[in-house]
Amino acid sequence: MERFNLPYVVVYIPAYNEENSIERVIKLMQELYQGKNQKDFILDIIVIDDGSKDKTAEIAKNAGVRKVVIHPYNRGLGAATRTGLQTALEMGADIAVKIDADMQNPPEDVEKIIRPILEDKADCVFGSRLMGGLQYKMPFYRDFGNKFFAWFTSKITGLKVTDATTGLIACHKRYLKVFNIIKDYNETQQLIIDSWGKHMRVLEVSTVFNARKTGKSFIKMNFKYPSIVIPTMIRMYIHFKPLRFFFYCGLACLILGFLAATYITFYESKFFGDASVSILIIVGFQIIFFGLLADQISFKRK
Repeated sequence: MERFNLPYVVVYIPAYNEENSIERVIKLMQELYQGKNQKDFILDIIVIDDGSKDKTAEIAKNAGVRKVVIHPYNRGLGAATRTGLQTALEMGADIAVKIDADMQNPPEDVEKIIRPILEDKADCVFGSRLMGGLQYKMPFYRDFGNKFFAWFTSKITGLKVTDATTGLIACHKRYLKVFNIIKDYNETQQLIIDSWGKHMRVLEVSTVFNARKTGKSFIKMNFKYPSIVIPTMIRMYIHFKPLRFFFYCGLACLILGFLAATYITFYESKFFGDASVSILIIVGFQIIFFGLLADQISFKRK
């Protein structure tokens, strides 16, 4: 088809009960990137309706998007993102872009996160709200949570991540072919760790972020959020770096075992018994062995 002579971009909009804002974000995207304002790429828009109970899907269809994919029930932002990436790949997209339906990320910034991929400088680009584009004062708990997850993601990957909960993401088809989102709940941290683990070129760019005026957030920053997200992040890290994870866990057991043995030798402590020392040392070596085994399995899969 003629439209594939230029890079083909599919923007997918995950939406859950966003009837008050979905049309506006679609219309703005059409005005900015389609028709007489077409750029050096072809852009189509699809909506992933994640089990909305309002007229989100109907309004999106009437707004003239390329496709509306409907989940029969609310599955979560991670699931909606997975469906969006899979659908973009099936449509033959060169680049898939995620933008939320709440207008917090202005559609003007879509081109900003596409550009590094078009210029072959990155495979995955994440728009960072915390590089100067935040347009309102976040509540303390949300600001703290964003900074914590940015720090934790940075520690896991070695990347300099400033915003690990962004909703504006672009991915090249190289990544679309191999991506994996293992949990239906969250998406951004999974995509950062997964793309890093698969040796994609990951980049952050500064993007604007406005206060939400309609609807409700997919995910609330509460105790449920870290209780689900942190184990998911650790699980993904173990998948990519099993030897490193198990080596440090095993080493910790060995150090504790040898320290306990030293304490017993010099102080004749009754708190640590010989059996406890033996268990710590044996478990330490076993954990390291499991790490070596997991690393070999991971290497063969790669």
